[in-house]
Amino acid sequence: MTPLLTRSLRAALLAVFALTLALQAWTVVLVSTDPAQDVTASGEPVAATDNGTLAEIVQGHGLALALCALPALLLLQAVVVCVWRLTGLAQDGKAFTPASLPYLTTTIRALIGMTVLLAALAFRLGSTHALPLTFTLYPYGAALAAATGALVMLLLRTLLHEAIHRDGEATRLRGELAEVI
Repeated sequence: MTPLLTRSLRAALLAVFALTLALQAWTVVLVSTDPAQDVTASGEPVAATDNGTLAEIVQGHGLALALCALPALLLLQAVVVCVWRLTGLAQDGKAFTPASLPYLTTTIRALIGMTVLLAALAFRLGSTHALPLTFTLYPYGAALAAATGALVMLLLRTLLHEAIHRDGEATRLRGELAEVI
């Protein structure tokens, strides 16, 4: 793995991690704000927004939004950390070793968890029929993207298992060949 590719990937991973932190903070602030009165739960005033749809979502689905979005963002952060570690293994030339398997497994599990949480959020938002269709399609699209990522990681994990098996078999055959010679 070239140093430029490693630095570029790690810069992108840092940006995604920072974005997830910002989204977590924004979700907490959004849920703790009373959209009808534009004050937080502690009584501090908040700048009023003229976005009625956002206020409607927070007022009717704020708790569901927080209970699904915050854990999904935590799982996305776990994926970022695992990809960061896999990048380090690839840089050290150890990507096709059993050391990569726990990170791929964790990534798969985190993406499946994100899929479930985002599908639950989309189902919750779509169950009232009071919101525009686009607001329910976003979580479904994110759930589809997470599921696709999990399937890609599962494929990569299967290929890694096969590469490790073939490497072990090649080592065994080399040993047998050395005995014969």
